[in-house]
Amino acid sequence: MGFSFLLGLALIQSAPGAQTGVPADSYADSATRTLVQRTRAARDRNERLVTSYTASVTQRMGAGIRALSRDRMLFHQELAAKISWKRDGKSTIEVTGARQAIPVAMRKDQVPGDLDASVRWLVINPAEDYLGMIGTDSDGFVYPLKEGGELDYRFAIGDTSIITLQSGKRIRLVELEVTPRRSEWRLMSGSLWFDADTYGLVRALFRPARPYELQRDMEDNDREDLPSWVNATGEIKYITMEYALHNERWWMLRYAALDAVGNVGSWLGIPLKFERTYDDYEVEGGTPPPPGSRFRPAGTVRRDTTGRIEYDSEAAIAARRARRAAFNVCIDKAGSREESEACRRRRWRNPDTTLTVIVPDDTLSLLTSPTLGPPILEMGDLISDSEIKGLADMFKQLPGAPIASRVELPKGFNAVLRNARYNRVEALSLGLNGSLKRGSFTLDGLGRIGVADGVPNGELGMSLSGGSSRFRLGGYRRLAAVNPDTKPFGAVNSVWGVIAQRDDGDYFRSLGVELTGQNTLSGGWSWRLFAENQKAAFVETDFSIPHLFNGDNHFRSNVVADRADQIGASFTLRGNHPLSRTIQIGGETTFEAQTGDFEFGRGSATVRAIVTPRALLAVALEASAGTSRGTVPTQGRFYLGGPATLRGYDGAVTSGESYWRARAEVGNAFPGFRLAIFSDLGWAGERSAFRSGKPLLGSGVGVSLLDGLVRLDLARAMRGTKGWRFDLYFDGRL
Repeated sequence: MGFSFLLGLALIQSAPGAQTGVPADSYADSATRTLVQRTRAARDRNERLVTSYTASVTQRMGAGIRALSRDRMLFHQELAAKISWKRDGKSTIEVTGARQAIPVAMRKDQVPGDLDASVRWLVINPAEDYLGMIGTDSDGFVYPLKEGGELDYRFAIGDTSIITLQSGKRIRLVELEVTPRRSEWRLMSGSLWFDADTYGLVRALFRPARPYELQRDMEDNDREDLPSWVNATGEIKYITMEYALHNERWWMLRYAALDAVGNVGSWLGIPLKFERTYDDYEVEGGTPPPPGSRFRPAGTVRRDTTGRIEYDSEAAIAARRARRAAFNVCIDKAGSREESEACRRRRWRNPDTTLTVIVPDDTLSLLTSPTLGPPILEMGDLISDSEIKGLADMFKQLPGAPIASRVELPKGFNAVLRNARYNRVEALSLGLNGSLKRGSFTLDGLGRIGVADGVPNGELGMSLSGGSSRFRLGGYRRLAAVNPDTKPFGAVNSVWGVIAQRDDGDYFRSLGVELTGQNTLSGGWSWRLFAENQKAAFVETDFSIPHLFNGDNHFRSNVVADRADQIGASFTLRGNHPLSRTIQIGGETTFEAQTGDFEFGRGSATVRAIVTPRALLAVALEASAGTSRGTVPTQGRFYLGGPATLRGYDGAVTSGESYWRARAEVGNAFPGFRLAIFSDLGWAGERSAFRSGKPLLGSGVGVSLLDGLVRLDLARAMRGTKGWRFDLYFDGRL
């Protein structure tokens, strides 16, 4: 399966061609030049002399969806096979295990639809510096040791090390540090470790020079069809390859892994992980290929033999466009789902006739093959901890990419729409943002103004990103929300405000400075230090479609915040963990303390459990509670109401110095399309009434798509102000 929604994750070795010139700064010294030359030549002396090998191989890969309430597995696949490779003849690969699943859409594991195409990429040619993760397309990384690699990279000798094999033999390793010349996503900073005697590759560690950005890196003809406000990013945290010595001569690929994450917007992350392991090698060799042989064995990189084709050359671009056009024509002519799938398989199929794929007649037996290993329950199950143990420090020491500066300024009307929002304080609020990026440092700014209140707001900040963390120092004048869990500044709340005169947010104005930190990969923690002035905001508009037809329709009033000068700190922890295939638990906790005109502290905790047994029903339970101490201002109270806390009710329907709430949902077990019934119970009030307060109750029915990624609910408020309410939102519990 091709993950085209992320990026082409492949290591590509371009065709050898005439080297037009080596930049003078390519090598740190003459010893480095000699090392690079000898490692390139080593393939001719060593791995190209391998005549055959057999091995068993397993591969595990998966993609997830990381949202606020819980993580979801989007896709996972496991393959196991036995390889019999021949340099001078046809090779075979026998499938011994295979299963894949799309947990957000269906419950059961399935045999991959096209095993032939799926397992071909497991076969490697020992003479190739190549690992084809997703096809042989040229939309991938530039391999440093290709001929002419000096035009893209600089080289330097790094550390040395000694390893001891099980036989007692000691091998000295030498490190080659690879530094990209430009800050391009296709170039990598890396560390290559070679056997100092044979110059065989023993270990490779890579990291791209910078993340992939859709708007920045896509081809110009594709960018014309994509609105400027649509963007996605993809960051590869690492690529690692490990080799093992066989017959005290052949360094053969033993292990490969990739860890990446894509981001769409600010709340949705798509992690991608890949792991492949080769074992049980039996290697034979020692003779060169027959003179004049043009036979290309299985696993050979398919490349142009007339010369080097650059990724951005007219020929390469034309080839990619032709492939895309043929695929689009095939899809347009497809009259059924099966024909569409056949088009996709043909797009990714390798026309290699030197490899025979053997699939057992009983393909269902592949699902339960013991060669597959333990089932994949979460993204953390995809890469073995024992394999990557100790690599974290090594990745921190990788050579840094060139520091490149980039200015992003708003362009066109789409830049205004990107920051548009609607609420009952500002009415339509439009904004423009820009940034200056230099390496991991970013200077960003945003200015906006609302049509109704006419109050200018803005932010100016500088952030530093590194590894899995991001820190930002900024000053701001903003419209803030007392109940941010309603996502009052999001697109959904804005649309409801216009078409239904319903705004779940309650607002106050703030002016201050803040220092924030967060885990950008897992979202497991975040914190904030701030000093700000807070004051009330008021309803400034009643414009909406209902108001146009009936002037008596008005927005509800806004809470009146207390004027205050505050200094504070907050800290949040989040986590999710599957206990089994059918049970997942998760939760978050937040602590906050403030001083100034009001001195108070507050804390809250939420726990949830989702049970999806192999039966007809799925169940979700959630409980949350919080309390405070000291004198709490209006804007510091706990607020309930809206789909995140109390369905059937408007936002901020009730508030207090403490709260508790609970919800329960029961739906059918099929995750792709789920019908559910639910009830929410919640109370907020004075601390003294925590146990005796009478809660509000909301119940209803809902429709869930893709395991709750999209949720539609119809709920009725059963106590207090009664009535029906419909909600469309994202990231539901079921």
